[in-house]
Amino acid sequence: IYYQRVGEPTAPTLVCFHGFPSSCWDWHLVLPELAKHFDLLIFDFPGYGLSAKPVGRDYSLLRQMDATEALLQKLGIQKFDLLTHDMGNSVACELLFRIQNQLTELEITRWSMLNGGVYMDLHHPLFTQRLLRTPLLGALTSRLASFRVFNSQFPKTYAHSQQFSAEHFRTHWELIQHNNGRRVMHKVATYMRERLRFTDRWLGSLHNSKLEIQLIWGLQDPVAVRAIADKLMQNLKNSSITRLTNCGHYPQIEMPEPVIQAVKSFHV
Repeated sequence: IYYQRVGEPTAPTLVCFHGFPSSCWDWHLVLPELAKHFDLLIFDFPGYGLSAKPVGRDYSLLRQMDATEALLQKLGIQKFDLLTHDMGNSVACELLFRIQNQLTELEITRWSMLNGGVYMDLHHPLFTQRLLRTPLLGALTSRLASFRVFNSQFPKTYAHSQQFSAEHFRTHWELIQHNNGRRVMHKVATYMRERLRFTDRWLGSLHNSKLEIQLIWGLQDPVAVRAIADKLMQNLKNSSITRLTNCGHYPQIEMPEPVIQAVKSFHV
């Protein structure tokens, strides 16, 4: 597992879970400022970014949480604040389930959640995401994946993709294909089917949580649409929200300054 631990060792620990199909590079614009206020841990889940991507691995979110717990134990982190995005929100729901059922010694103090399709009935995946999560077609799509295809789809998740350079999207792609990542793209994408399979387990844990949960939501997200944020606000007991207009699926990249301010105000 590739990871970085930076910041103030005596400050509150903030652990960041990235989303699909990207990596902890998603946090690079908020990292320098947040590192001034937190003992900050970012990492790539197995199958993503600079972490190992073995073809034979099971990339279930249950296994992703197992890997996360092993990393936290290795680093001596037990109690921490949480900042999550996209798929990372569902990994965090699995963590909540384990905490509530006394299956782990880990403790979350506060949680900030960025855009993610936690309600699959409201989720609008991109065309390539739908292909990748489909049995048989997913493996073929993964093998045929190219930067050209990626660059025709991925920028659609941004509200104003024209503000970002070709190099920006090329970096995303290079991290996806690093360590022969194309061989496992369809395997890591199966988490979307797991969201349906484990609906009661994960949403039950989320809705029953007594945690203080902050939402930071890009309102022009075509994938994790604003209706998901609205439904979360209805279902979460101790929640607040920062709504970001003119922002899509990646608030930490598209509008890093408001994200930094929201995180600091909630966690510091």
